[in-house]
Amino acid sequence: MENLQRAIKGFVVMSEELETVFTALINNQVPKMWHNVNVYPSLKTLGSWIRNLELRIDFIEIWLLHTAPLSFWISGLSFPQGFITGILQTYARKYNTPIDQLKLDFKVANIVLDQEDIEAEHKTASKEVTFVPQAYKNLETPIDGVFIHGLFIDAGRWDFQFNILVDANIGEMHPSLPVIHVNPVLQLPEPDPRYVCPLYKTNLRAGVLSTTGHSTNFVLPLLLPSVQQQSYWILKGTALLIEIPN
Repeated sequence: MENLQRAIKGFVVMSEELETVFTALINNQVPKMWHNVNVYPSLKTLGSWIRNLELRIDFIEIWLLHTAPLSFWISGLSFPQGFITGILQTYARKYNTPIDQLKLDFKVANIVLDQEDIEAEHKTASKEVTFVPQAYKNLETPIDGVFIHGLFIDAGRWDFQFNILVDANIGEMHPSLPVIHVNPVLQLPEPDPRYVCPLYKTNLRAGVLSTTGHSTNFVLPLLLPSVQQQSYWILKGTALLIEIPN
C-alpha cells in the first residue's frame, strides 16, 4: 500500500502490478495480489471483505486469548475441514474409538447467531470478562461435539415451526441457517430420510483438490430434515454456503 501511495503521488513509477491493485481498489474489489496470499477463498467486495476480516480477527482473538466459544463461527475459519477433523479426533480420544469408524450427525437448533452481534457483545463487555454467554443466547456446551453457526442456505430456507428444510420465500436470497450441533456418532439411522446437503465455502461451488487432498471449495455434506425427497433438493441445487458475496 505504501508503494501504491507513492506511485499515485508520482514519486515512483506505476508498475503494471500496482496499476492492477489501484484498479481493483477503485472498483471496490479485492486485489488479486491479496488473494494470492490469502488462505481462504472469497467473492466479497472490498468493503465486505475487510469487515469480514475484522470479524475473523475478533473471533480468533477471543478464542485464543480467553476461551473457546459456545458456538464456533465456521465462516471465520480458513480451513474448516481441519476443524471438522478435530471434532472427530476429540471424540475418538475421549472414548478410545477408531476415528475411521466415526460418522457425523447434525441437529439444527432454533437459535440464529449473528457474528456481528457477538462481536458487539465482546466490545461492550468489561476487559475482565472473558466469557459472554448472552452473546450466544445462553447456549449450553454439549457433552460431545460442538455447535457451529454462520452458514447460509442457497435455494431453500429453514422452517422454524417444523424444524425442516423448505423452499425459499420469493425474493429471499441466502437466508441464515440456525446453529447446528455437530456430533460424532458410531452409527446413523438407515435409511436416513434427511437431505444430504453439500456445504461450500463460496457460492462459486467449483473447486480443485489441494495438496492436502481436500477440495478448495467443498467442505462436507450435512444432513438436514425435510419432507421432500433427495432428488427434489438435488434438482433445485440446494446447498449450504460458508460465505455469501455481499
